[in-house]
Amino acid sequence: MLKNENIINNNEKYIVSKSHTENPLLSEHDKEEFLSSDALIYQKIKTFPKTRYYGSKRRLLSWIYDNTKHLKFDTVLDGFGGTASVSLLFKAMGKNITYNDILTSNTISAKVLLENKLAMSIDSAEEFIDSIEPLEGLIYKNFTGAFYTDAENMWIDGAVDRINKLTNTKQKNLLFHCLFQASLMKRPYNIFHRANLNLRENTKVKRSFGNLTTWNTAFPVLMKKILFEIYRFQWDNGSTQKVLNSKPVEKIKKGYDLVYLDPPYVSNTKSGDGYLKKYHFLEGLTDYHNWEDKLNHKMKIKMLLQHPFSNDWENKNTFAKLLFNLVDKHKESIVVLSYVSNAVPSVKEISDFFESRFSKVTINTFSLNHALAKDRRNEILIIGEP
Repeated sequence: MLKNENIINNNEKYIVSKSHTENPLLSEHDKEEFLSSDALIYQKIKTFPKTRYYGSKRRLLSWIYDNTKHLKFDTVLDGFGGTASVSLLFKAMGKNITYNDILTSNTISAKVLLENKLAMSIDSAEEFIDSIEPLEGLIYKNFTGAFYTDAENMWIDGAVDRINKLTNTKQKNLLFHCLFQASLMKRPYNIFHRANLNLRENTKVKRSFGNLTTWNTAFPVLMKKILFEIYRFQWDNGSTQKVLNSKPVEKIKKGYDLVYLDPPYVSNTKSGDGYLKKYHFLEGLTDYHNWEDKLNHKMKIKMLLQHPFSNDWENKNTFAKLLFNLVDKHKESIVVLSYVSNAVPSVKEISDFFESRFSKVTINTFSLNHALAKDRRNEILIIGEP
């Protein structure tokens, strides 16, 4: 196999790609068209809704675009779809997308964000939110003092009860997405790994993180803010967007032109809280009627006892094998892997494996601060071309 590894450190967001605009074989018309299409993509990225999710690639979308726009592909699998930010980028590029994520809450949000037209008018959605009445339900009875005040717990119970009574699935998804995002906004670090309502209620301490004003803003106000974010960026460019019902990425059939992978990262220095622990509360909201039977009462956060999420993807002993098997399965496609510098296996181990499977391998780096991380670390984009 021909091995061509090109390691590039491109830490700035550039608007003009010299490799295209300085190409003497391009006509002036072609250069203008290239610049115009690039500018449209960068502008579109700025309109994407904000993400409140650990590990989101939203801040890196321009960089990912700059390093994938030259690739020849039409169909793309976003295997660990998360916030759907990268799927939205591929949609902006006119690609036909298949999105997958093992978390049901992410899948619901992706169906909303990738939709060309939403199922409710903004007035109807706001009227629905205003009609929600508090209810002494499952959350009020089981999560007192954990994440939200008693009044807020009752409001969430009432919201889920009202949403689940809707018969239109797309309308339910829209309102659940807004509820998920509002729930994240009112949490320290936007996650549920600790029962730490006290961080918000203790007004006598100085904080170096979070936004007390947002934490104390009512759920209906935040849900309406999310609604506005979504409505102002909807568009249809003729490409197709398919959102799979949550399944392990290993079970998805091969055959896509490009496979984008952004798996959980296993730190080489310490163990961290997994994605299910960070977002178990949102997952519970998606299965409200069965949630109580799945609560782990031995934990303060009452994390789910049962979920199809695989801990193997967050285990040092199993991650590498899963990743290498997945890449090998899709070796006839272009594979783009988002990774970080301080994880196991190492970037060198992964690049060596890519070189054994692809005729061309490119590695790009970007230095970035991460939430909950004390040190800067390099974001890595490894691209394998057949």
